[in-house]
Amino acid sequence: MTPKQVFEDSFRMAELLIHVYRLLENDGLQTTGQLVTSLRGLLECEEDEQIQLVVNTIFLGCIRESANVPNAQLRPLSLQNLLRQAVVSGCTAYETYLSTLLAENILTVIEVRQQDFFPTDADVVKYFEGLSLGINEAFRLLNKDDQAVFLRGKIVTFVQKNNLGSVAGLKTVGLLLGIEAPWNSLAVHLHKERRDLTKTVSDAIERRNAIVHKADRDLAADGLEKQPIAFAWTQQAVDTIKHVCLGFDELVNARMTEYRAELAARNQEN
Repeated sequence: MTPKQVFEDSFRMAELLIHVYRLLENDGLQTTGQLVTSLRGLLECEEDEQIQLVVNTIFLGCIRESANVPNAQLRPLSLQNLLRQAVVSGCTAYETYLSTLLAENILTVIEVRQQDFFPTDADVVKYFEGLSLGINEAFRLLNKDDQAVFLRGKIVTFVQKNNLGSVAGLKTVGLLLGIEAPWNSLAVHLHKERRDLTKTVSDAIERRNAIVHKADRDLAADGLEKQPIAFAWTQQAVDTIKHVCLGFDELVNARMTEYRAELAARNQEN
């Protein structure tokens, strides 16, 4: 699978959860009334069987008693958990995509730029502070035929064990893959303001962390209640992550095409 396909496959869960939320959104399940009576006849229900209807502008659903779904599970506050998991899934897809994209393309960058492949950006240098070489690994760098593959392995292994789930993660991967000022380039490519993109992605990741590590609760508050989450905000956050990753994929693919053409020209010269 290509990095784009990996992203789309992972991201599908976020979109599915949002769709399910929209289908189940309700102001209260209906258990009486003409519509309930009509559906009883259509389904040939027993008179004492309880049925619950989910009714909104896009969906009509009937929950039969045998489904054993408590009314409380479909209350608005409970359904917000679908939105929370959509945010988690979207952010996970973002991080997985960046890791996969780097693993797929860093070897090409090393082969083209050689000793100049590693960015001098202070944030990238700091991110890789924990990467070290043992004496036996240092000797492997003397083998020119093995240098690029070895460095690729070290970088990819390090990244996979560390966090790319941040705004800085895209910047780090972009610079490693030869994209100058990654967020600025992406903003121009998407015809968006840089701050709008980075703020939305940063807020989504911060919310993901709160959901995963604190169950989306304000642990400093007296009631420890969950923070409210809105459908519109969730849709915007998830959509922005999607556009960021797909747009970034286009930028990286264009740069890799240039690098591969440069490699091909070098090989012809030799």
